[in-house]
Amino acid sequence: MLRFGKGNNFYKFKAQLSNVAIEKYRYLGKLIELEKYNAPALVIPDFRAMGVSAANVGTMELEAVKGHTKRLEKMVEDRPKLYGLIMQHMSVESRDEVAQDPDYVTWHAEKDPEKLWKAIVKTHKVDCVSNVTAVQELTARKA
Repeated sequence: MLRFGKGNNFYKFKAQLSNVAIEKYRYLGKLIELEKYNAPALVIPDFRAMGVSAANVGTMELEAVKGHTKRLEKMVEDRPKLYGLIMQHMSVESRDEVAQDPDYVTWHAEKDPEKLWKAIVKTHKVDCVSNVTAVQELTARKA
């Protein structure tokens, strides 16, 4: 559970979430570690050097492109699932902090995990002062 405030557990949360996300979503899961989407590169093997006949090379290359396209489509399909995985492991205070992002309404509706993760990094990476008015007032009263 990601907590907000002094002594938060951001780095531990990031390490554990990264492992789970990579296990479940492969290339999309690398978002946690890299803080941006990481699409797999299109690699078309040299089928001629492998001894494939000239008549079959075009077919084999087309199949390689189709496989790459399927991986990219799967990444786009899994974005809302990764978004949900991140959100379910955030405390209420962390969700409130992230909701202060100016574009929150847009990327929350789209379930964009990259923008969610960037907002988490921005608010949790260092001990930040809260943007939530009620939390600011509580902190001022305690001080």
